[in-house]
Amino acid sequence: MNLTLTFQISIYLLVALSSIMFMMAEGGLFPQLLTIPLGMLTLFFTDRWEKFSLTPLWANILGLLAFLIVCAEFFSNIEGRLLSGAHFLVYLTWIILLQKKSDPQYWWLCALGFLQIAVGAVLTESGYYGSLLVVYMFLSIWTLSVFSLYRTRNTFFKQDAPVGLPRLKVEQAAVSPFQQFSQVQGGVQSDQSRRWLTAEFFWATFGCSIAALSISMCFFLLIPRLWVNRSIFNNETVQGGNKPLVGFTEKVQLGEMGEILESTERVLELAIYDNETDEPVTVTEFVEKYGLDEPLFRGTVLSNYQNGSWSKAQRRRLRRGYSEWRPTRSKELDIQDLYRQEYILEPIGTRVLFIMQPLVAMDMLSDSENTLDVESYEIRQKMLPRKDESTKYNLFTAKRPQENSEMSQLYRQRQYLELPRNDLKRLIKYTRSLIAAHPELKTKTDKARFLESHLRDSGDYSYTLNMSIEDPTIDPVEDFLFNRKSGHCEYYASALALMLRAIGIPTRVITGFKGGEPKYLSNQFEVQQRHAHSWVEVYLDDHWETMDATPALQRAEMVAKNAASLSSWKGANKMLSQFWNDYVIGVSFQRQKRAFYDPIVRAGKKLGKQLLDIRATLTAAVTTVKSFLSSPRRWFSWEGGAAVFIIAGLFFGLKWLFKITIRVFRFLFNKETKQSGVLNSANVAFYEKFQNLLAKKGLVRERSETQKEFSIQVKTDLLSELSEAHITDYPDQVTELYYQVRYGDHSLEPQESEEIQRKLTTLESVLLKEEPSQS
Repeated sequence: MNLTLTFQISIYLLVALSSIMFMMAEGGLFPQLLTIPLGMLTLFFTDRWEKFSLTPLWANILGLLAFLIVCAEFFSNIEGRLLSGAHFLVYLTWIILLQKKSDPQYWWLCALGFLQIAVGAVLTESGYYGSLLVVYMFLSIWTLSVFSLYRTRNTFFKQDAPVGLPRLKVEQAAVSPFQQFSQVQGGVQSDQSRRWLTAEFFWATFGCSIAALSISMCFFLLIPRLWVNRSIFNNETVQGGNKPLVGFTEKVQLGEMGEILESTERVLELAIYDNETDEPVTVTEFVEKYGLDEPLFRGTVLSNYQNGSWSKAQRRRLRRGYSEWRPTRSKELDIQDLYRQEYILEPIGTRVLFIMQPLVAMDMLSDSENTLDVESYEIRQKMLPRKDESTKYNLFTAKRPQENSEMSQLYRQRQYLELPRNDLKRLIKYTRSLIAAHPELKTKTDKARFLESHLRDSGDYSYTLNMSIEDPTIDPVEDFLFNRKSGHCEYYASALALMLRAIGIPTRVITGFKGGEPKYLSNQFEVQQRHAHSWVEVYLDDHWETMDATPALQRAEMVAKNAASLSSWKGANKMLSQFWNDYVIGVSFQRQKRAFYDPIVRAGKKLGKQLLDIRATLTAAVTTVKSFLSSPRRWFSWEGGAAVFIIAGLFFGLKWLFKITIRVFRFLFNKETKQSGVLNSANVAFYEKFQNLLAKKGLVRERSETQKEFSIQVKTDLLSELSEAHITDYPDQVTELYYQVRYGDHSLEPQESEEIQRKLTTLESVLLKEEPSQS
């Protein structure tokens, strides 16, 4: 394979890839797209065929012109100010591509490409950019390796020949490596029988790339992120000014939530642990323990209904002050048996903190204060969170259900029974007639359960995200009940709440989230906008009870339908972007702690306890391995990475131990090995004698000269003497035996030792036979 052409193709591919990545990051085609065809043209017309190239004068003129263009872009608009410097890198790349290239030009192409990659990383947060960065790293290491080889080759051959490396002609056929020429220059030896680009070189470069990626990932993931938030570098308002997520404001219009029910944007992340052992607990296990079908994340509490919209009630002063109290902190608890719910809430433009009940205490981890409205049991932050910062908080749930807090207060019962009677006459009449038709319903609980089942299970109503209204002249809830008979959770919750109020049962509507899904790359539970949900809290038997009239199966099918499948382009893009944002550009110390440090600490504590009992350790190890192998999801978590390092460490450790054992065994039990070691350590004494004999005739081996080359030189200079004594092959025999002993781990037998000494004596007599007559 032609080394020069390979290097040129590699460097141009690197330039093209950096241009493509910069183009993706900026979101425009010009000017980056022109770099690719320009590179193809210059590869052939400038570098290969040498038909055209820029002189230094024209390169300087074009560089000045590029600077003027950049100045014009800078003063054009705000976007031009941000991108003018980046475009200048592209223009300089064009100029260098058009020049006749030597090592400095190639270095400039690498540097400018890298700068474009760095600028692109600031402009985008796409997961695909992260994937291309890995490709760029592999291609960069390959290109720089070939560049190093290219420069080394040029130290031997000043005139670069595109047809391949010239070979030195040898009179005799090359039968073994000892019969071939080589060159040594600058400490590098060139074997003329070998190609520059070999399979060994390719795999060595690939191995270096894998090692570089692995080591850099370890450092990146484990070094604590203690620097400032990247919002400092963003030209955005720090205080929360983002648009509130619809459905979670002080006033909610019916149908608004439908706007987000098809979105897969993340709202919050949740991880549950045993607070004492730090062992992870799945969300499924948690909800089953407390008798729930799916996790419900309670958010906004709405009590006032008017003209198709729900709103919060105005806070009023209670006996002990306002209804806002501070939630109990975990350190104030006497309870030890707790579950810890760890939340990361994305900035969605609301002060509401979503909670999964039951709970007994709450700790804020973010730098903000929160309040508990004891009347509605709604938890909010005092200040709207920053636009680019997530909110972190922990909830604590007692393992014994009776120790958790219960919503039993009913303040101002009247507001939870209010109905716009003029607008809902038909609803009120229908509800009362429905209850009257079932005299078996005696208690309020029976009546509430009946109405919930009527809406959810009767089959008269269906779930849909279609928000069309058939009769805009009547209340939207009545239009849902009597005309459309289809809608999403807001309509079901509103209908149930108003129908229960029509028969004197206090109710309020809750907006939050229902369900979620485990994350692919961790043990966390992710809730997205498509999981938004509304349900009803009903005051029965001196406490607030949750009721949900939405058809569960139909809603679940719709939520699943809106999920981004990994088999689809959208799903793969989402997963890649999620990983890139969470674990690369958006990783913080808290996320590092949750994803890496805490699991390692928990694993260490668990290992320390298990090591106290060898039998328990072996049993637990077998169980852990079986569980790990049967759960592919864990292969791509921190546990999978740890397993790879452990297996690799064990493999290399055992390999090293095996080698040490073999050496010790030979040292103790193999006397021949000792003798050969003594012989080899003597640096092959017979060859030293051979060199001393020739030195007396003025033939001294140069340091850059191999033993085989020295042998050929000796036979040339002493041809007459050696031919006369019929020992022309002696130098070759001595040299070949030297190679066998010095590099082949060959021990001289007594017969071989005697034979080589005899030959050296004969050679000595031939070389020194004329000296007596001369003296």
